[in-house]
Amino acid sequence: MAPAWAVERGMARMQLDVLRKYEAAETGRRQSGWKAGSGSANAEVVPGLATVRNRARQMVRDNEYAKAAVRTLATSIVGSTGINVIPENKAERRLWTEWIDVCDADGQLDFGGLQLLAAKTWKESGEVLARRRWRKPTDGLTVPLQIQLLEPDHLDQGKTGIDGDNINIAGVQYNKLGSRTGYWLFAEHPGEVALHRRALLSYLVPASEVIHLYSKDRISQVRGISALAVSLMRMRDLDGYEEAELVRKKIEACFTAFVTTDSPRMHIGDLKKEEGAPSNAPRVTEKVSPGLIKYLTQGETVTFGSPQASGGYGEYTATQLHAIAVGAGVTYHQLTGDTSRANYTSHRAALVTFNQLIEAEQWLAFIPMFIKPIRRWWREAAQLNGIKVGKNPDRITTPKKPVVDPLKDTLADKEEIRAGLKSLSEALRERGMDPETVFAEIKTERDALAVLGLVFDTDATVTDLKLSPGDLLNAVVGKGND
Repeated sequence: MAPAWAVERGMARMQLDVLRKYEAAETGRRQSGWKAGSGSANAEVVPGLATVRNRARQMVRDNEYAKAAVRTLATSIVGSTGINVIPENKAERRLWTEWIDVCDADGQLDFGGLQLLAAKTWKESGEVLARRRWRKPTDGLTVPLQIQLLEPDHLDQGKTGIDGDNINIAGVQYNKLGSRTGYWLFAEHPGEVALHRRALLSYLVPASEVIHLYSKDRISQVRGISALAVSLMRMRDLDGYEEAELVRKKIEACFTAFVTTDSPRMHIGDLKKEEGAPSNAPRVTEKVSPGLIKYLTQGETVTFGSPQASGGYGEYTATQLHAIAVGAGVTYHQLTGDTSRANYTSHRAALVTFNQLIEAEQWLAFIPMFIKPIRRWWREAAQLNGIKVGKNPDRITTPKKPVVDPLKDTLADKEEIRAGLKSLSEALRERGMDPETVFAEIKTERDALAVLGLVFDTDATVTDLKLSPGDLLNAVVGKGND
């Protein structure tokens, strides 16, 4: 009835189809070499798990930037003293404080040291295992429990397939409901220098006895991959580029003279025999000394080699290091120690994003997958030993975050507290402090100062209320007498 309208409708449908289609889903010339698999997380992770892990370790051993990235991530997550756990029950708190000094099954580290070692292994190797080790009464521990850390090599990756009513995936056993029921572990590290005959036979350990810490990036992912995985090729290429640049610079530094002459006796420097040459061998090595003047006869010429220098080394290296830093999850400054490319504002902005990523790692991975399971183990061991434990959840404080300008950050916290945007307790927890401990310490300190008759202008009643130190002291002492 209306052919023109039909044509317009057809064109509109074609345009709509184009708009609905993702460019990344096209199959034209630009996408001809783009291959992407559709396997599950385990199908992509497990085949290259050991290779990526070993290469990441090799990079951390030999590459300064890889080592700096792992060290920065680990220390940022656990801090300089570890994530602090404070039980609500005071009696339990005392026992916990004693236990964290002897919690290491190897007898070398305290709880903070175990956290740092676990975080380093997690970021370098992609995952880390912790095993519960029960102790006898004769071992002298009030709470008969210690923690043994294991590298992921102990987990038998070859255990994959149906096992009766269970299924094994890369050494982890699941039941029909999809719950973890056990881990196939080697008694010793498969790469240990001294192994007995049965060391490479794995055995099933109940899941209740093992902690498996890793980053779960995809649904159904069973094993973890190194934090350096995405940057390993770039690091290796950068190593090769720097080696090639070093060789090129050595060649550029070489000084070569080319002599053209028909006379075999013509030379421009001091002739010397090559080291180790026989006594009758001709002297073919020459040394040109500064200030040498040499007269040449007609037909004799001397030319010098002058290799051409090439630039761009610094720009290319900086670009690659920026990409490596992004892939590893750290800032360029943290990776390289170079602050010349950032000003005060950009450095603070980068730290804001970095601190957000670290907080996510702390509260969404490290604490629920490592800290809290160890606390549950500890409470179970304490109860089995006849020790009463509290029912309230623990107070957990993460380490204090470093700041670029402490004065400005402190003033900002102060204004937020005054405006009611956050509590003083919240501000203290953000700095890695326990509010109750801080308040108790402040009260004890002020009571002691009042008894000694000491007043400092750090007291807000002196600086803000404009009270003289004498009036303040009389008020405090009088209130205490009342």
